[in-house]
Amino acid sequence: MAVTQGKGRDGPDFSALPEGCIASVISFTSPADACRLASVSSVFNSACDSDAVWASFLPPGSRPMVSRSVSSLKELYFSLCDDPVLIGDGKMSFSLDRHSGKKCIMLSARALYIIWGDTPRYWSWNRMPNSRFAEVAELISVCWLEIRGTVSSRLLSPGTRYAAYLVFKSTLTSYGFEFQSVEVGAAFAGDEAGKCERSVYLSRENNMRGRQSRLRFGRFGFGFLPAHFELVDDNDCDEGPPTPAPTEGDGSYPKERRDGWSEIELGEFLTKDGEDGEVEMSVLETKGGNWKAGLVVEGIEIRPKDGK
Repeated sequence: MAVTQGKGRDGPDFSALPEGCIASVISFTSPADACRLASVSSVFNSACDSDAVWASFLPPGSRPMVSRSVSSLKELYFSLCDDPVLIGDGKMSFSLDRHSGKKCIMLSARALYIIWGDTPRYWSWNRMPNSRFAEVAELISVCWLEIRGTVSSRLLSPGTRYAAYLVFKSTLTSYGFEFQSVEVGAAFAGDEAGKCERSVYLSRENNMRGRQSRLRFGRFGFGFLPAHFELVDDNDCDEGPPTPAPTEGDGSYPKERRDGWSEIELGEFLTKDGEDGEVEMSVLETKGGNWKAGLVVEGIEIRPKDGK
């Protein structure tokens, strides 16, 4: 958005307009535009800081969710961008995307369905200082990994392309994910056309090239710790042609976040104006049969895809 001011320049001098009029025009732009326009002049700076502008950027119903003390709606906006608010009995968090002002929701591990999640033999629930939630789920050992979550589109911004991300860490004793992919997906319930599951890796140590050895699940069935493991060389398995090696830029590997956690994209979906529905998200490894451990799950975050 170009703005000119002063004599001798082509175009009108918008700075000559009343501050309230300027604020009204800026309220139809975006938070990023408002921050840029604040440098045009002192009048624009004052208009861009006004509550009239930032009230238009705050999603409806967001102000009652925040009990923190702020001096302006601009401060409230950036507070919600930088410091998520716990909602839903502390099992979810609410925040805003800094660039667009769209809603972001994170489901804690307690808000997810984790198979055998309440069985201490397989999962433990712990406190972690750098988590926004009271508890995180740590995988002790399973051969069947199944994590599912649902979120109502009413909690999200309409007309927005969202992506869902598993937020997790790996412990120093993590194993079973080095060479084993997991199936992930995110889509509206019942939307088979929009459902797009894909394979990703939760460990960056995977190397699909060369000879690989891994622990294979033995002959004792799912859900029970086998009496022995069988060490198998992949080149001795009749599993058809080798899978092409994934690359760093195709989203197959986790990325480090600024908050110290890692994330992997599960999938994306589009919310539509006036249309409600349940979004289903999943992380599955139920085919390989190998035992896995050392995955620490904070939750699943849903936020606008690339801030849009």
